[in-house]
Amino acid sequence: MAINSKTEPGVSWHEILTPEYLPKLATLAMALWLHAANSMLTATTMPSAVEEIGGLNLISWTFALYLAGSITAAASMSLLVARMGLRKTMIRAAMVFIAGCSIVALAPNMPVLLVGRVFQGLGGGGLIALVYVSQERFFPNRFIPKIIAFLSSVWMLSSFCGPAIGGVFATMGEWRMAYWAFAAQGLLLIPAVHFLLRYSEPEIKATGDRIPIVRLLLISTAILLVSMSGAYYHPVYSPILILLGCMSLGLFIIRDKLASSARMLPNEVTDLSHSIGNGILAILLLCISIMSFLVYGPLILIKLYAFTPFQAGLVVMLESLAWGTAAIFFSGVKTESEPKLIRIGSATVLLGLVAMAISLPSGLLWTLMASIIFMNGGFGMMWGFMIKRVIGAASVLDKDRTSALLPISQQTGFALGAALCGLIANSFGITEYPTAEELRPVAFWLFAGFVPVALLGNIMAWRFVSDRI
Repeated sequence: MAINSKTEPGVSWHEILTPEYLPKLATLAMALWLHAANSMLTATTMPSAVEEIGGLNLISWTFALYLAGSITAAASMSLLVARMGLRKTMIRAAMVFIAGCSIVALAPNMPVLLVGRVFQGLGGGGLIALVYVSQERFFPNRFIPKIIAFLSSVWMLSSFCGPAIGGVFATMGEWRMAYWAFAAQGLLLIPAVHFLLRYSEPEIKATGDRIPIVRLLLISTAILLVSMSGAYYHPVYSPILILLGCMSLGLFIIRDKLASSARMLPNEVTDLSHSIGNGILAILLLCISIMSFLVYGPLILIKLYAFTPFQAGLVVMLESLAWGTAAIFFSGVKTESEPKLIRIGSATVLLGLVAMAISLPSGLLWTLMASIIFMNGGFGMMWGFMIKRVIGAASVLDKDRTSALLPISQQTGFALGAALCGLIANSFGITEYPTAEELRPVAFWLFAGFVPVALLGNIMAWRFVSDRI
């Protein structure tokens, strides 16, 4: 199914920043901020939390459980919106997020804190999925690249501010206050949704579809199994856990396709003769392929380049900066140029990955910086247009399902990529205190190992914009 590629003029910011659209945009930005900044907050608050309440052996689960809750919530959002409407669903997601922040802030021990992280994941994942659903409902489809560019800049800001906020509170000895601060911001989102989106939501007849518990358990189990494979590496058990996780994810997709009611995914999600199938698979594969630097980059920079942790953090922030800047720069192109930018962007991700494999172990700082900007800039170049065209290819009945599927695909790709990074690194016998010589082959294969994945993602991206499907 080819997408209409007729020539349309680029959308200007003056068309979007109007009294009609600005309140909606501000509300979505606030919802995204809560999820994105809070997810970054954990990196700088957990060391202080562990020092106070213990549980160092469980610290990896603070990420795994948040991710599992986030993806599970995102998978169920289209059904909840159909039952309650978008505005009520977003308010409830904010309430779950607030509850999670409050539990973490009050936690007397690590098990209680992990319960709070699950609630934070459910609330934050619900909010980010609803941001994607809201784009399609509240803005014309031709606005989507600009909206994505704006939200990418919010995500970029979150990448800078989240760790800084957590670091400030942790340095003051008040790590719990960081979570109270986000609980308070969640409280502000509720009236914003209630009033600013009050007259904006389209009237859609509510359905009585039940929430498919078995399917939700399957997808959450898949993410937990994949996360466990990286958190507790074993040369035999870890690959088995990833295989079981992929099987659980596949079973979730099969059961959903066969479901007579309460479907969570669009019918075309596995159809490679349709734009949606190719687009979703391209997103999944490309997201898998870009996780290496985020997971192992700081360690490699500290050991091979003698960076301080702060300097390494600044380099990691280049990823978000390049992504957001490219998204904003290319957001105003004409519709006829979108397929070309998607092809160029996906190819740039692949070439950037190859450049990273060459430059990171060699110690050439300027080529490393260029590679980071190149790879993530390529993603930002195409991201808004991928989203626009995937949603545009969906039927009217599947718009919400397709919109919610986008963050599911993205976060599932990130989870799989992080787990595979752990497998690659540990297959080289990486130790807790690796030497520079031990890290050089790891630094190469952490990127070279994902080149086939990125190449397949490129094929899917090119098929996605082909006129022959």
